[in-house]
Amino acid sequence: MDAWQELIFLLEGVPLTLSISIISFLAGIAIGLPLAFIRAYENEVSFVVDAYEKIFRGIPEIVLMLLFFFGLGLYFPFPFGNAFFVAAFVLGLRSGANQSQIFRGAIRGVGDEQMIAAQSIGCSKWQAIWHVMVPQVLTFSTPGLGSEYALLIKDSSYVWVIGGLAEIMTRSIWLKNVPPYDVVTPFVFAALLYIALTFPIALWLDRWGNKRKKKIGL
Repeated sequence: MDAWQELIFLLEGVPLTLSISIISFLAGIAIGLPLAFIRAYENEVSFVVDAYEKIFRGIPEIVLMLLFFFGLGLYFPFPFGNAFFVAAFVLGLRSGANQSQIFRGAIRGVGDEQMIAAQSIGCSKWQAIWHVMVPQVLTFSTPGLGSEYALLIKDSSYVWVIGGLAEIMTRSIWLKNVPPYDVVTPFVFAALLYIALTFPIALWLDRWGNKRKKKIGL
């Protein structure tokens, strides 16, 4: 297999890499945003959020993937026997812990004045959070979210440890075992693909966030 064929073979793994990354990123938002507001405004249960963040930021993704797929997968084939589900699930859990901290920093950036003003005109606490705080927090968070999405694309490379998914890294490992047994070129191509996938989205989110801040006067 020549270099061009190797590159084409790796490119065929891009959609799967992006699918895992996008789903886990959205799962991270769904987890991290509520956790950040709970941590900020519900002191009574903030210890639960703190524990969640410490656990899922402290355990390596590889360990979690092996635990869920080869451990829980034995007893619960559905859904933990599915490699795609486990990959997106584990990365989503870890991303939720990271995004919780990103959103919490954005909440501090917005400040309590917005919350107080919304409540002063009759909004309940959670109405003020949803209608006033969340849009601004998402805008403040865009640089951090861009970095987090880039990190998820790179972390999707850990999926090769559980097998069954032909994403970029798994395909690179397959290629090194194909004659003429080139152990360099596949990984160089893989590195370039990861750069190509991470840099544009992170740059776009950063620029979009800056434009959005100017538009709403932040």
